[in-house]
Formats: sequence, structure tokens, C-alpha cells
Amino acid sequence: MQWYLKDRGATDALIDSDIARSCTSKQQYADEADARAHALMNGMGDVLFSYPCRYCGFWHLTRRPGPR
Repeated sequence: MQWYLKDRGATDALIDSDIARSCTSKQQYADEADARAHALMNGMGDVLFSYPCRYCGFWHLTRRPGPR
């Protein structure tokens, strides 16, 4: 994440708010299996979905199902 913020071109308020909402406030997981394991351990395996973050390169969990 720090690399993305440091090496991007100009700042963009819309992108910055998207980063804050979708990345910096969420737990980071090394891979999809790790994210799914945490969801299952917390009893949320059927409610949370994993996705790769376009900003930090890690995986996050969300309630919004993605395309399958």
C-alpha cells in the first residue's frame, strides 16, 4: 500500500476515498485461503467473501458477493 501511495502520479480525491473505504480500514490477508480461513474461524464463512485488493495486493473480506 505504501508503494502505491508513494509512486502514483497525481492525487485524486475519488481514488483516495476508495482506498480508505476498501483497503486501509480492512484486515489484510496474504492469500485467498488465509482470508477464507479467517472468515470460517469467525463463523462468517457463509456471509463473507474474499477478494484481491487492487491497491495493496493483499486479500480482504467483504459482505458483497463478487462475480463467480
